Amino acid sequence: MRISKFLSRILTTATACAVATVGFVVLSAAPPASAATKAPIPIGYICSCTGPLASSTLVNRPAYEAYVDWTNAHGGIDGHKIKLFLEDDDSNPATSTAEVHTLVTQDHVVAIAAIVAVASAWQSYVDGLHIPVIGTEGTEEPFYTDSNWFYAGQTVDSLPASVAIAVKKSGNTKYALFYCAESPSCQELLAPTEAAGAKYGVHISYTAEISYAAPSYTSQCLAAKESGATAVDVADALSVVEHVAQDCSAQGYYPTYIESDGAVGPAFLKIPGLKDHLFAYEPQMPFNVDSTPATKTMLGAFAKYEPGLTSNVNYNGEVDEAWVNGLLLTAAVKAGQPGNTITSAEIKKGLDTMHNQTLGGMSPPLTFHPGKLNLTDCWFWMGTSHGKFVEPYGLTTTCLAKH
Repeated sequence: MRISKFLSRILTTATACAVATVGFVVLSAAPPASAATKAPIPIGYICSCTGPLASSTLVNRPAYEAYVDWTNAHGGIDGHKIKLFLEDDDSNPATSTAEVHTLVTQDHVVAIAAIVAVASAWQSYVDGLHIPVIGTEGTEEPFYTDSNWFYAGQTVDSLPASVAIAVKKSGNTKYALFYCAESPSCQELLAPTEAAGAKYGVHISYTAEISYAAPSYTSQCLAAKESGATAVDVADALSVVEHVAQDCSAQGYYPTYIESDGAVGPAFLKIPGLKDHLFAYEPQMPFNVDSTPATKTMLGAFAKYEPGLTSNVNYNGEVDEAWVNGLLLTAAVKAGQPGNTITSAEIKKGLDTMHNQTLGGMSPPLTFHPGKLNLTDCWFWMGTSHGKFVEPYGLTTTCLAKH
C-alpha cells in the first residue's frame, strides 16, 4: 500500500547492509510536582479515513488515540498532557485545507499528525508557520522532500530498492507489479521500480493497472503467470491484496507476494497464497511482534483504550505507524527542553537532535539534521510460513548504504 502512493524521485546508488537498532525513548514518567501548572500540548490529527485505501488506513486513528490516552494516563510528556484535535478530510483537498486552517487558527496546534492523500494542498501553509508535521503515515511526498515533515520509519525514497531487494532475497528474479488505478502517482512508480530492479538483478516481467472495485483479478493473475513472474507486488490497499491472492490461487498460481505496511494484515494467515508466500518490508517493527518491552506496552494500551482494535479485520501495520510516530512526538518534546508551554519551535528543535533514535526498538535508526531532508532508508523484514507470521532476519533492520 505504501508504494501505491509513491511519487518518483532520483534513486541513489546504494547496497543493502544490516544495521542493528540502537537508542531508546522512555515514554512514561511520573508527573513532576509542577505538572498541574504545565499547559497541555495541542496536537492536530488529520486523516483521509474514507476512500479506496480505507481498508489499510482506518486503524491508524484509534491507534493514535490510544497513544494519547496512554501518555496522558502516565502523566503526559514531562507533565504536559496532550490535547488532541481530530479531523477527517474525506480525501478532498479543499476540505483538508480548511480543516488544517481550523487546527491552526482555532485550535492553535503546535504539531500535526497526518495520514492524508492530499497533503500538498496545505503543505506550504504549515511550512510557512513552522509547524512540524510528525507522521503518522509516511507515503505522502512531503515526508521525504520537506525538512519540516518527519516520519518515524522508512521513507518512500527507498521503496523501489526495498521491493527489488525483497524479490531477490525471496529467491525470485522475475516479478509482476499490480498498481492502483485510483491515483496518477501510482503510474509514476514504474520507472524508478524498473531501475531498481535492474540494479539488483531482478526484472518486472508484467505490469497491470488495477482498480480496488474490480470484481475479479483473474486475468491479471493469468497474465503474470504467463510472463514467468514468480513474485507479485500488489501496490494497493489491504483488501485488494487479499482479493488478488484469492483469485491467483484459484488459478493454481502461487507467487511470492511482496508487500509492506498497511497492505499486510492478520487475515493473510488464512488466505491461500498469502499464508505461506509473503515476503514483506516494514517501515517500523512488524505489527505481529508482541515479545519486546515496547510492543507489550503498545498492545497493553490498545487493549485498555481501544478494545477490539487488535481483532479488527483490517488490523495491520498502520497501528504501529500511529503509535511509533506518537513516540517520536514524545521524544521530540523531551529533547526540546520545554518550559511550561510547549511551542512548535521547541518540538522542531527536539526533532532535529535525533541521532540513531529507535524509539525503544520500534523504528529504524532515525537521524535528523536542521534544514535537511528527513530520510530514513531502513526497514524491517517479515513474512509468512505455515500459516504464521515470521521475521526471517530477526528484529534488526536492513539499510541502504549511505554515500
